[in-house]
Amino acid sequence: VGAGLGAAAVTGGVAAVKLAADWEQAEIAFTTMLGSAEKAKAFMDELFEFAKRTPFEMPGLIDATRRLLAYGFEANKVIPTLTAIGDAVSALGGGAEEIGRVTLALGQMQAKGKVTGEEMRQLAELGIPVWELLAKAMGKTVAQTMKLSETGKITAAKGITAILEGIESRFAGSMDVQSRTLIGRWSTMKD
Repeated sequence: VGAGLGAAAVTGGVAAVKLAADWEQAEIAFTTMLGSAEKAKAFMDELFEFAKRTPFEMPGLIDATRRLLAYGFEANKVIPTLTAIGDAVSALGGGAEEIGRVTLALGQMQAKGKVTGEEMRQLAELGIPVWELLAKAMGKTVAQTMKLSETGKITAAKGITAILEGIESRFAGSMDVQSRTLIGRWSTMKD
């Protein structure tokens, strides 16, 4: 019994040190990306409060946030963007991996400066009806929207905004529902 308790204490201690080290690394990264330690701390606090209301854990949200910032998303738009992404992923039963895939696809779209079929396919594979959402926002058919995308006529700014607004319209509140499930409560407890 003593050996088992000792092993559990060591495991818990190692996990606590790793968590503290990960948090420290995130603060360094956000300080670099946001330009000051004060902004980074305030941003981390906001991200932590966001995590407490979601079924997702901080490490996955930190990774998604780093990706969004690295791709040029404005810091003040990260939490609203993560809210839309989180609602869609929650509604479809996904987790941190799916959040990573969505942020990657949106980031690639942002980097290219336009909506492309490749990133739209990545999002559609997750079950997000992006072509439908984008077409509705543009007042076009899906076929017309795809054609405009093929010719590079839909800017990333317009496309990403339309997709995120469509996602929120369709999936709003899904993170809240998932956060009350057993897995969601476990995630919040771990954070």
